[in-house]
Amino acid sequence: MSDLSRKEVIQILAITHQARLAGVDLSGLDLSGLNFAGADLIRANLSKANLTNAYMRNAQLEDADLTSAMIVNANLKGANLKGCILKGANMVGTKLTDTNLFGVELDALQRKQALGLTD
Repeated sequence: MSDLSRKEVIQILAITHQARLAGVDLSGLDLSGLNFAGADLIRANLSKANLTNAYMRNAQLEDADLTSAMIVNANLKGANLKGCILKGANMVGTKLTDTNLFGVELDALQRKQALGLTD
């Protein structure tokens, strides 16, 4: 169960530059299209969240749980995903330029795709 609703997240993002949402449970929420630029999401639970078209440039997502999240066409340029769990996450079309992916947990299919081993 999420700690916050979509409406509460929108309010936080509207009043706070580089929002501090570290450790917050946002699992299962529809966060599509929201601007998380520079946000602190370290250790946040974003499992099964919808982050389609989210703007997350330079966001801090270290050790966050993004299991089975929908991260389609999102902008994660310059974001820190060190140690993130991305198993089952759909990241089609997501921008990852200059993104820290050290220690990211992927499932077998994602690893094959990253290595160009699938059709």
